Amino acid sequence: MYLKRRTVLSGLIGFSIPLIAASCASNSSNQAGSSSDSPAANSPSPLAGTTVRIGYQKATELDLLRSRGNLDKRIQQLGGTIEWSLFPSGPPMLEAMNAGKIDFGGVGESPPIFSQAAGGQFYYASVTLLAPETQDVVVSQNSAIQSPADLKGKKVALQKGSSAHYLLLKVLEENNIDVSEVEVVSLSPADARAAFEQGNVDAWSIWDPFLAVVQANGNIRELKVGRERRTFFLSAQQFAETQPESLKVVLDEAKQNGEWVKQNIREVAERFSKDIKVDVVILEEVYKRRSWDILPVDETVQQAQQQVADIFYKAQVISKSIQVKEAFLAASDYTKIFPS
Repeated sequence: MYLKRRTVLSGLIGFSIPLIAASCASNSSNQAGSSSDSPAANSPSPLAGTTVRIGYQKATELDLLRSRGNLDKRIQQLGGTIEWSLFPSGPPMLEAMNAGKIDFGGVGESPPIFSQAAGGQFYYASVTLLAPETQDVVVSQNSAIQSPADLKGKKVALQKGSSAHYLLLKVLEENNIDVSEVEVVSLSPADARAAFEQGNVDAWSIWDPFLAVVQANGNIRELKVGRERRTFFLSAQQFAETQPESLKVVLDEAKQNGEWVKQNIREVAERFSKDIKVDVVILEEVYKRRSWDILPVDETVQQAQQQVADIFYKAQVISKSIQVKEAFLAASDYTKIFPS
């Protein structure tokens, strides 16, 4: 059962002192320990004794935030600690969140739909918009498939429950092709690439950086059906309820991290190239054509996510219809956790 919005965030009202002031108060305490009459000296750090557990995937916004260390330092200065956990993809990350093992994580637009349908309790905390060029459906250079309409009766590789899955369903809907008229082959990106290159499937619905790799290698054609997609930072409901100050700090550092990346794309590509075995030049292009802005979620984002949920339900990929608004905070409460 979802926690009522007003109940969940009632503890946020008291967080009216800016984080900078809290930090200054801590410094003041260190410099004037003998001034016991000072309110600042006697005030505990807002994050004292707390632990923030964050899930991340390789070469993502949160992986960069982890590797740079700025968030760890800030949390420590405020009296808390951080635990980082690596996940191979979004679904297991959200399973861990629902099991109470992590408080915060970053995933694509589809995993939250599946989590909510399975009873996951989380809130959408922020969003990053990704350009249409970051995903597509590709076919071999000599394929008879010339347009999305030609996908009827063909085998298409993709990872089930991913943004690539949603992309294919949307393309089929727009071209009046029933889901049953296409054979979906659910494979991990690595296995899908092998199946595609060996000719075992007719098309591959995929996202960056895998898309950029096959583009660089040539011998493929893109159907140019990519569309704007979204990645999300999600907060466990209990985390938002019991550690609102921590959530706000994490989002604030994520925003600053996003601004830093814009001027340091090459450095980021060099940092992660070996980790994910993608050439630096290709990865640099991937990072250039995506957005790093950490934005607040709003009604437009909510509506977009509802479309994702509806199309998965229509295709019987999820077993029940869901209302994504149940995982969004009321605007009046949301402003208290998203940094200005």
